[in-house]
Amino acid sequence: MDPSSEGGRMTWHDVAKRRTLLDFSSMNDFGEDVVTSSSVEYGRFQLGLFLSGVFIIALYVYAEFLHYMRIKRMHNSSYNKGLAEDSIEMRMAGTKRFDVLLEGGNKSAPDVSLSSSMQGMNDEDKKRSFANFTDSFGRNNSQSGNMSDTGATASSAAMDNSNVKFTHISAMRILQGDADAIERARLVLRSWAELFFSLFVFYVCDRTSTFPERTKSYSRDFFIAIFITLATYGCYQTLRQSKTNAPLNREQTEEWKGWMQVLFLLYHYFKASEIYNAIRIFIAAYVWMTGFGNFSYYHVRKDFSVGRFSQMMWRLNFFVLFVCIALRNDYVLYYICPMHTLFTLFVYFSLLIFKEHNTSTNIVTAKILILIVLVYVIWEVPGVFTILFKPFEWLLSYTDPKKPDANPMHEWFFRSGLDRYVWIYGMVCAFLHPKYEAFVRWVDEKPTKEKTVIQALILTTNTIVGYWWYRTYYILPKLEYNVVHPYTSWIPITIFIIFRNFSLTMRSYFIHIFCECGKITLETYISQFHIWLSSSVPNGQPGMLLGLLPEEYPVLNFMLCTTIYVGISQRIFTLTNDLKLACVPSANNKLLSLHVGFGVAWFIGMGIAGSALLMAV
Repeated sequence: MDPSSEGGRMTWHDVAKRRTLLDFSSMNDFGEDVVTSSSVEYGRFQLGLFLSGVFIIALYVYAEFLHYMRIKRMHNSSYNKGLAEDSIEMRMAGTKRFDVLLEGGNKSAPDVSLSSSMQGMNDEDKKRSFANFTDSFGRNNSQSGNMSDTGATASSAAMDNSNVKFTHISAMRILQGDADAIERARLVLRSWAELFFSLFVFYVCDRTSTFPERTKSYSRDFFIAIFITLATYGCYQTLRQSKTNAPLNREQTEEWKGWMQVLFLLYHYFKASEIYNAIRIFIAAYVWMTGFGNFSYYHVRKDFSVGRFSQMMWRLNFFVLFVCIALRNDYVLYYICPMHTLFTLFVYFSLLIFKEHNTSTNIVTAKILILIVLVYVIWEVPGVFTILFKPFEWLLSYTDPKKPDANPMHEWFFRSGLDRYVWIYGMVCAFLHPKYEAFVRWVDEKPTKEKTVIQALILTTNTIVGYWWYRTYYILPKLEYNVVHPYTSWIPITIFIIFRNFSLTMRSYFIHIFCECGKITLETYISQFHIWLSSSVPNGQPGMLLGLLPEEYPVLNFMLCTTIYVGISQRIFTLTNDLKLACVPSANNKLLSLHVGFGVAWFIGMGIAGSALLMAV
């Protein structure tokens, strides 16, 4: 035992330095060769999922046929042209309902969930808008969000589902062959069909030899040139004024996520290992936003409802769940998802307990201190982490195919431990945000000369602290930096926040293209493994590149793959939000429980169907 450890116990520092508890060298470098296998194995849930996809696609085709036949009959009816057009318009509005799975068999309920963004369009425009929500950077994603919010509210206001039975929900009516229910769920089925098609594309690109793999190569000049070009274009062509000039407003944080995500993805694509420490800080900033955003919402809105919580969990885990099943990957391979989920749960339950006292500074301070102690005990007291997460090993274990004998929980321990404190700092910043906002407005109201002096002092102090942090911590080698990262990542985050908000002008504008990129960070993070990069085997790290063009055209291949990759990611973002409305009612807990029951039954059915197919072949 290292004599420097306290009381003969191994601390986090000792673990990180000596790699005795966990093998930190197993943190995968994305340029490593992947393990390949000549034989292909399929899982029962994987096969069951593909069977479900075929079934849902067939249902969607049938729904389109029913819709076509109904429209045809209406055109051939004996009504006059005006009445017929009115009827068609009413029916078209009915098909635009994304709350069809929420209606619980109530056929008489009015269609009030039609998005306001769809009003005033002719029928063909409505069809095209619904079929193609976005272009490559999601300019219409606001439509999706508005639709979800409007639909959920309208649906809850329009009908009472308190007495609905399991057999009455639209999903069950569809399985029973109810033609009306199938047609009314046409757009929901279309979204599910698109999702399954995307998963099929993922599988073809990453698990078959349809497209060749390319080797990663790093050029610092090319790496920097790409980012500078995008940033320059964004500044000149997409600079927008914020709706508010408050510090850390929504547009600003989305922009922050966006440019970090661009660098994060380029780091993976080109294996830019020299910026590893910067990437660690970017991930810490994402985790900081988890604490900041969730605390701000629950502290201000005070909405701890089961429906809202379920929708939040859906956003974090819906897509990754299906990807894990379709590609037979462990959950922790996409470690961003479980890590954000864990820290979101911490924030939620910490504020839920004695929620009526969250207005008290003393109570909130006590909660934050308790969280710090709790995190310390879990991650820094030897043995506690293992005991606490042992029941969840089935979910949180990860086995690298190149290191089959490694501790299956080491990846989760390492990844979650790196940013174990910074989300609490995000909560602190959210709690103090009103005071910070008051301070920057106080500075703005000062006379020009006095304001200039104050801002100069802020910038000078910030620069000195930043330089000290850079020379002391940032330039450390990878493994040494990992040791200090959990305790120092808050410093560059704070420095950036101060720089970004020190003046009214800086707070009032944002780069729209980065803001749009920031909205789809979860989708781009997950999708990169399979339609931008390549891993070839289950749980393999993406050490190669997807090749759609001949090897002698690396730049053109990068451009083509990136265009497809961003477009699919944007579409998946839209589908996730749209299906959230259909599947996760926020205002009716009983209906939510029925949907959860249906989801569980669906997954059990997938397992049974997949097992039967495996036995058959």
